[in-house]
Amino acid sequence: MIDRLFAERLIDKLSQFTEYNINIMDEDGIIIASRMKERVGSFHEVAFQLMKGDEDSRVVTKEDSDKGVKCGVNMVVHVNKRKEGVVGLSGDPREIMPVAKIVKMSVELMLEYESYKFESLRKYNLKEQLVHLILYSDDFVREDLTKYIVALNLEEEMVRVPILIECKDSAVSGEKLRMLLEDNKFFSRQDFVDITREGFLVIFKSIDCPIGYIMQDYKYMIAEYLASFLQYIRNADIKSSIYIGPLQNDIMYYRQAYLYCLWMQKNIRKSGSFYFYDYIVKYLESMASMTEFHTIFLMLRQKLGQKFIDNYLETIGALIENEYNLNKASDWLHVHKNTLVYRLDKIREILNMNPLSKNSDREFMECFYYYLLRK
Repeated sequence: MIDRLFAERLIDKLSQFTEYNINIMDEDGIIIASRMKERVGSFHEVAFQLMKGDEDSRVVTKEDSDKGVKCGVNMVVHVNKRKEGVVGLSGDPREIMPVAKIVKMSVELMLEYESYKFESLRKYNLKEQLVHLILYSDDFVREDLTKYIVALNLEEEMVRVPILIECKDSAVSGEKLRMLLEDNKFFSRQDFVDITREGFLVIFKSIDCPIGYIMQDYKYMIAEYLASFLQYIRNADIKSSIYIGPLQNDIMYYRQAYLYCLWMQKNIRKSGSFYFYDYIVKYLESMASMTEFHTIFLMLRQKLGQKFIDNYLETIGALIENEYNLNKASDWLHVHKNTLVYRLDKIREILNMNPLSKNSDREFMECFYYYLLRK
């Protein structure tokens, strides 16, 4: 049986490639999706006869169209040799027959793929199915997610934050680490955990906190939740990186929030815990094209010389990593503070900018820094 919602999505996709009207009928001959929306819900006599009889297709000519069925081609859709419904195209049968065959094949292939995805998901529990749908399905709609939310008795508008954990060179199985996260006393029934295809742990952690306190409390709540897990992996000498995405209360944006975690995993590349909100500027800069960066900064890169560039990357990079704290940045570089100040003065003198006292100067210099890194 073809699901109505799935049929509607099929029509939307197929309509991008043909101007012919397409109808999809269920096993009772009812039009469940159509390019002509006003036909949805009406009875299609030919489709009903095809589903109940032995024929696999039927052409409706102009002479037959006075029976209430439009001129065109109707074909039974099979999946695993079972009749699932009928697809029909309206128009001159001689003209549309090749198109009708392609549409029928496309519908069958898409149904087979959906069936394969369903069978693949059956081996997972409902929460795992929900996570797989969020992370890997390219064409889900809100109704797909909502049915899992309802079945799991989850609060759909609960604020949740994605957490991606990368454990490096671990002899401990991913399932064992996952159990540690689920057995945690701070784990809520509103949370869900899974292991990604890359072997990362991903948690959508619920944050039950009034909006007035959420920004000041959510980091503490995450740290509290992860404390026992981090203690275990430290004792097991497992190196880890933890990437915390932005807060979300709309499940349709969970996928993108997770992708922000993946962006951090690919671009930060060091051990520790990292919050996306601390890297928004860097993320937005990474989204700009190199053409735009060249237009802004190419002259400076060419004229300032490699010696200046090398000092700039090392000095500004240390300041960025240490939140512009001169003491921490000099320790990070293993140089005396006065040496760092001297290097920074050389940069400030040439660019006529001071990132320690003027925010607009800091923004410019950070953009220039990330441009040089990407170069």
